[in-house]
Amino acid sequence: MNYAEQRRYLAQSRIWAVALAVVWVLACAAVLAIIRMPVSSAIALGLVAIGIACSLLYAPDYLHLTVNLVKRARWQVMIRWRILGIVLIVGLALPLSTGQGHRLKDSIVLLLTISWLITANLAARKLQGRSGLAAYFWISDWAVLTALLFLLNYDGLVIAGFFAVAAHLSILGRERQIFPWAITVMASAWLTLMVAIRIRGLEPVFFLFGAAMILVSGLATAFLVQRAQEHNARNTQAALQELMEFSGYPEEKVRRLWSESDKELARNWVSAALDENDSQALAEWYKQNSELYMFAISGYNLDYKRIRSNLKVLQFGRGACLDYGAGNGEVILELARRGHPTAYYDVDGVSARFAQWRSKQRGLEVEFFHAKEPLAAAASQRPFDTVFSLDVLEHLPDLPGELTFLASLLNSGGVLVFDVPAGTTKSHPMHLNHQVEVRSLLMSKGMKEQRSSIYKLPFVKQEKYVFVAS
Repeated sequence: MNYAEQRRYLAQSRIWAVALAVVWVLACAAVLAIIRMPVSSAIALGLVAIGIACSLLYAPDYLHLTVNLVKRARWQVMIRWRILGIVLIVGLALPLSTGQGHRLKDSIVLLLTISWLITANLAARKLQGRSGLAAYFWISDWAVLTALLFLLNYDGLVIAGFFAVAAHLSILGRERQIFPWAITVMASAWLTLMVAIRIRGLEPVFFLFGAAMILVSGLATAFLVQRAQEHNARNTQAALQELMEFSGYPEEKVRRLWSESDKELARNWVSAALDENDSQALAEWYKQNSELYMFAISGYNLDYKRIRSNLKVLQFGRGACLDYGAGNGEVILELARRGHPTAYYDVDGVSARFAQWRSKQRGLEVEFFHAKEPLAAAASQRPFDTVFSLDVLEHLPDLPGELTFLASLLNSGGVLVFDVPAGTTKSHPMHLNHQVEVRSLLMSKGMKEQRSSIYKLPFVKQEKYVFVAS
């Protein structure tokens, strides 16, 4: 992967997202400034403005820089559970109609709305992985919002804001033909608003401002999604070409292994029933399953969060660098391309051969190790300035021993960058549960932590740790 290109894309993406989010917020602010509405309605519309603005800054790249299509389906279901809670809060906060009969009707409609959204979300589980999920959600959202618009006396502009949210979510979940779909969604919302003017007797200005909010939200979302999909297509094609050339597999098989390798690894681990303290047996299992890991890691590296993580990690690279548990060599090959003396360490399996093949294809000089003894011998002659160990320590039984070993490879002032083991999960049963206080352990070795102040906050989870050797 070309990380210079990834950095440029993400920098430009932030600029575009911020600019479009500002335009959207200003459009909503103009509505609030010009149209006089109750405080509760203004708050509801303000929440809509903030919610879509935050989503524009993150969701298009998060959902569309990936080869995991199930991720978008899961997100669409998950986000609607959260919206359900918001609908309930907003529905209770907005003033109901006057009169006992009207209040009862509004309460019944609100209850039916929530029931409809719950039913639609539960039914969507059967559609996950299918291309029509975005259309399904738009139809269900359109139906419930139309009912709210015609059956309740809620502020029409607030409902128009909800239409803008529904359009935004539907376009985010779309996999192809983004702009045609955006036009379809916006046109159906506009038509609904125009009908509401006649039936509810709303002022024409309602349509003008409501349609403007839907237009800005829809076009901004479509532009960012289209842009993300085009960039993802370039990343995916480059990764496909490498894997197809190395493995000899057709594109269909590579894509299948991208989506299924994690599940197959989990099944293989459970069926092996290994002794988690037997390091030799574990190393042999990882060697035998290294081809599956090659595809799993390749797909993982195409993910938005992983691209960002790798870019942050690469900033620590200086001097002679080692990647311990390097997998496909993503990080260490990029450091070699930047001119660093580099070393690769992992079991001698298919993923290691893939990394070696990639280094030769690119004309990069990387020293490959598959045993600790030669690695330690090389480090005694020339200690490393930077050691990376990412997504590997949770697979190794002796965490204190591994950290002690990695610290011993560093030059004075050298930097150790690693992940804290996450522990066993249902999807990753091969992750071992370590109960080790890594800070105390490394500080006892004379190392000092470089810790961002944000990680000192109790609610912020620290994923990467950075220690400097004395």
